[in-house]
Order: sequence, then C-alpha cells, then structure tokens
Amino acid sequence: MGKDITINLLIAEESMSDAEALANKLRDAGHKSHMTFINTREALESALQDQKPDMAIWTSNPSLSLDELIATLEHFHINCPVIVVSEKCNEISTTLAMKKGATDMCSYDRYEHLQLIVSREIENMRIKRCAQHFEKRYEESEVRSHYLMESSRDAIAYISEGMHIYGNQAYLNMFGFRNIEEFEGTPLLDVVSQIDHDEFKKFLRDYTSKLFQAERTEFVTHGLLPDGQQFDALMEFMPASIDGDPCTQIIIRNQSSHNEELELRIENLTKQDTVTGLFNRQYFIEELDLAIPEILNTSDNGTLLYLLIDNFRDIRDNVGISIVDKIITEIAGIIKEHTEKTDLVARFGDHTFSILRRGADEEAMQELAEELRHTIEEHIADINNQSITTTCSIGIVQINKHTTSSQDALSRADLACEVARTSGGNKVHIHNPIVDEEIGKARNQQTHNLIQDALDNDLFKLMFQPIVSLQGDTRENYEILIRMLDNDGELILPAQFMPVADEAGLLGAIDHWVIKNAINLLAERRRQDNHTRFFIKLAADSLLDTNLTTYILQCLQDTKLPGDAVTFEISEKIASQHLKQAQSFIHTVNQWHCNTLLSHFGKSPNSFQILKHLPINFIKIDGSFMHNLASNKENQTAVKSMLEQARALDKQCIAAFVQDAHSLAVLWQNGINYIQGNFLREATDSLDYDFTSEIS
Repeated sequence: MGKDITINLLIAEESMSDAEALANKLRDAGHKSHMTFINTREALESALQDQKPDMAIWTSNPSLSLDELIATLEHFHINCPVIVVSEKCNEISTTLAMKKGATDMCSYDRYEHLQLIVSREIENMRIKRCAQHFEKRYEESEVRSHYLMESSRDAIAYISEGMHIYGNQAYLNMFGFRNIEEFEGTPLLDVVSQIDHDEFKKFLRDYTSKLFQAERTEFVTHGLLPDGQQFDALMEFMPASIDGDPCTQIIIRNQSSHNEELELRIENLTKQDTVTGLFNRQYFIEELDLAIPEILNTSDNGTLLYLLIDNFRDIRDNVGISIVDKIITEIAGIIKEHTEKTDLVARFGDHTFSILRRGADEEAMQELAEELRHTIEEHIADINNQSITTTCSIGIVQINKHTTSSQDALSRADLACEVARTSGGNKVHIHNPIVDEEIGKARNQQTHNLIQDALDNDLFKLMFQPIVSLQGDTRENYEILIRMLDNDGELILPAQFMPVADEAGLLGAIDHWVIKNAINLLAERRRQDNHTRFFIKLAADSLLDTNLTTYILQCLQDTKLPGDAVTFEISEKIASQHLKQAQSFIHTVNQWHCNTLLSHFGKSPNSFQILKHLPINFIKIDGSFMHNLASNKENQTAVKSMLEQARALDKQCIAAFVQDAHSLAVLWQNGINYIQGNFLREATDSLDYDFTSEIS
C-alpha cells in the first residue's frame, strides 16, 4: 500500500553511511524515497528551506535532539510524521517520544517494524492527499455553484418549511425585494397568486412529505408581482441542502435564458479551435499545467498522446488550405469518436493533436493510439470529387515523477512522435529516454542550426498581443512575441525552439534581435504619429550581459525613440535569482525613462519582498491565477490581495491569460489596470487592435 508514492525522506543521523543504510532498508521493502541527510540544527534549517519533507526519521543523535527537530519543523510550519529509531524501545520510551510529538518509535534491530510504520504513514499520507484534493474540489464546486446561481437570469430560491431562506438577485428583482434581509423568512405563498393558494398548499405538502425521495418536480401556477400583476409561472422544485440541512430549491425559468446560452457559447469559443471544435492549444496547456500537479499528488495515472498528420504539407500544397481544413475536421471527428468525454482533446497545431487521459495505464493508451492510427490510415476523405488518404504518427508519454512541467511532458510526447515519424510514419511510439535520446540530440542540432540561420538571415518574425486598459487609457500597448521560420517558411512556436536556444546559449542573441527590430518598428510607427508602446521580454542571459544596456541605448539613439515607449519585462523567477543584476539593469534604463515590468508575479511566496528591492513600474500577475477566476474563490482572494498591495506601492497591474468575460468582470471590480489574453485577441503580426473600443 502506498509503495507507488515517492517520498521526500529526512533522516537525522550521526553519519551519512548510517542514514544511507536506513534508507536502503526502506527501499528494499519497496518504499521509493529521495533521502536528505542532516546531523545538526543548521543543516536541518538549510534542508527545510530547500525542500519540504514528507517524513522524518530521528535517531539518538547527540548533535540534534528530538525536541529541536520537532520544534524546527513546527517553526517552518511543516506537519509530517516523525519516527524515532533508538537502541532501546519499550512502552515507556515510546510513550515519552510520542508525548514530545513523535508519531511512533522502533528499535534499530527491528527493521521490519520500521518498514511497517513507514508503510502505514505513507498510506496515511496518500489518504490525506486524496482528502485534501477532494476537499478542494468540493470547495471549488460549491463556489462555482454559488457563482452560477448568482449570475443566472433564472429566478432561484431556497425554501424550508414553506419559508424563503435564500434567493439570488434575479429572484429578488422579480418579486420586488430590496435586499436579502427583507426577503429571508417571507412565505413562499407571497409570490403565488391568491387564486392558486389552495392547490399550491396541497402540492407543497405532498412534495415536502417526499422530499428525500423526490426528484425534479414541476408545478404550473400564477406568480404574483409586486404591482399585483400575475404571470404564468413554471416552478421547478428539487431537493437541496444549505449547510448540511435539507431544503428545497425552486427555479422559475426566465424565458430569455437563451441569451445566457448564447453567452456560454461565445465564452467557449475562446477555448476552442474554430475549425475542429476541439479545445485549442492555449486552453490545453493551461489545463495540463493544472492536471500535472494533481496527478503527481495522487495515485491517479496520466498519459499524454501527441498525434501528427504525416503528409500534411503535401496535401496542403496539392489541394489548398480550404480542403485541408475539411480533412483536419474529419480527423478531429475520428479522434472525438475514439476518446472519452473526460479526455482533454485539443488541436495543438496546424496538423497536430494532443490528448490527455487520466486513470488509464500505458497499455490502454497504446491500444487507443493504435486504434486511432489504424482508423486514420483506413479513412478516405472524399472532398470535391477528390479522394484523399493520410496516415499519422503518435507519441505517448506517461506523466510521472520525472515530469517537471507541462512543457516537459509535451516535449517528451513530441519527441516520441518524432521517433515514430522518422521511422517511416504511420507508427505509434512510447517515449523511452534511452532510445529517444539520440534522435532528440539530432533534432536539437537541427533546431540549433535553424536558430543560427534565423539570427544570420533575419528569419525571426515579430508577433504582437494587445495589452488593454480597463481604466480608460486608450494608448496602444503591445507585448512582443516571437516566431521562427523553418526552411519551408512555416512558423515555429517558441516552445519548440527556445529550450534549444537556452541550452545553446543563444537566448541573449535572440533578445538582441528582438530589441533591435522592435525598436526600429516602433520608431517608424511613432513617426506616423501612433503613440504605441512595446513590452519586450528579457531572458536571464540578457540580464547577465553587461553590454545589454549599452546595446539598448544605442538602439534608442539610432532611432531617436523616447525611452518611455519601451517597457522591459523580467520574470519574477529570474529577478529573484539575479537580484543585483536586475537592480542594476532597472536603475540604468530608468535613467532613459524606459519602464520595467516584473512578470509571472505571485508565483513566489516572497513576491512582494522581491518587489521592495526593484523600482519597477508594472507587475504582471501570473496566468495561473486567471484559471477559472470567476468561480475560484482562492484565486479571487489572491488576486484581490495582490492588487491591494500593488496599489499601496503605486505599481500598475496587468492580468495575463484572461480567459473569459466573467474573469474580466472580476478583475474590473478589483481595479485591475490592464488585461491581456486570447479572450481579447491572440498574438498576430498586425498592429491594428482598436484600443478605443469597449471590451465586452
């Protein structure tokens, strides 16, 4: 039980060899662990700053007492089991140790006893994690349910013993109640016409007597409005509960509810690929970012499939884009037919698809991949009297303890897919780090050559995503993004070449290319009387480049561009790792009136502590806080707190990755300065966004 969980094990021992011996005994019993050895309080504090342990084992260590260990864990707010291993273990010593805060105790010569204790605690850990996971899900569903009810155009109320105990705003408005206090405790009969009272009382008595057996029940009556007018009302009754107490939910259907359905369809369009109806790349990555920690923190399995159409370019060149879109749509239909409703399925690129399935093992996913491969191979697309066939290559990767991020999982799946493609295509390949390593090296070298060629021959392409004010500022603000052209003129996304550029030490050179070309373009635009501002990202390599500020100044002077037209972005992580260099860079460019921005803000527990050391102008809240913002109370609280503290420090705030109108409303209510995201507009190669239009 629990042996599939890898634990972070802290061992307080006198010697490393003894600690290793203990850890090996546990590994022999099947308990996988990452062991950290400590023998002094200083070593303990240092270890706790680096990593939170899942379990601690203390031996009779003269340099670090049990009291010190437990007190230090409490000081760092770490609640993990502490197991005492001693030469002597009896009922009295065990009781004494547990009174001090230990979980259990065993003797050195009873390794089997230690293994059983560890097994029990690992199982308790697994149960605790599951409970925390489901508790969080329950809280989120409660918040979501409340939000949906409050935002519904249908009149919704809860009653108990014939009395109103809660109503949403639509219900209060319909029956003329000024506030919830005036509404609570009023009889339900007050909103029903007098002519229907007898019949309604009988219905209510019958329904209440069957409350726990009743499902949704409808009752047609005449509602009574505040001005005495009646209307035909269809009331839906269903069992519900508030704070654990049974009650009844009533819904009075609003005939204009189709407008709400239309809004929902529009909102879904921001998550969907318009050609296939599948989820789009951005939404898939956002969901994968959230799914990976959940999978790793539970015993759930997770598998990622990456599917590529083998001869896509040949088909496109022969039949044209419009017919290719129809073929892609038919393949998307095949994928829909073979996947489950709970799968996360997306069109990931022009001719690639991605599938995330939870709760399935590798063998089941290989069967799914083979089914898809065979069905696509057999499929004949008959379009405009043309019969077109194609095949696909599929890569499979398991999400496990080696998965560090969504980008890591996608890179492995993409690499597995590349192995299948370069082996002749029409194949399925499960990622194998050893087998795939050589192919990965060859592909990285090819990408490295493309990057160098792009730097030498201006084969990068600038893209622009608007950053829009919610406070009436109509100035044009764009974040600069970058794409690379391959040998066929196809655009390559940063996720496909930036990791290689980082490894090759070329990020600084790419930043130089972006800075020069962005400033040249911006200067030309300013000469045409467009008061545009560009936001330019900087990599860590650039921040560490002592010649960067000289290069920026030269670009500004050559183009006569005022410094306040440019804002340089530094990520919170890079700034925290290179604080002195960040301070020096910001101080220098501030002298030329350039603005600076701290991006991915809020990821670190010390975000505002970092901010105190950096005189920046903007902060950009990390995109993870935007996920389900309208219904996620925890994210709402975090965003509100960040905005309040930022205002106190006179920093302007940008929300990245805004997903929908409901999230936008939450941000506006909390006073956000600017928003950015695909909901407004995806990155394009055009500078034509209308910053004077109203956002809806």
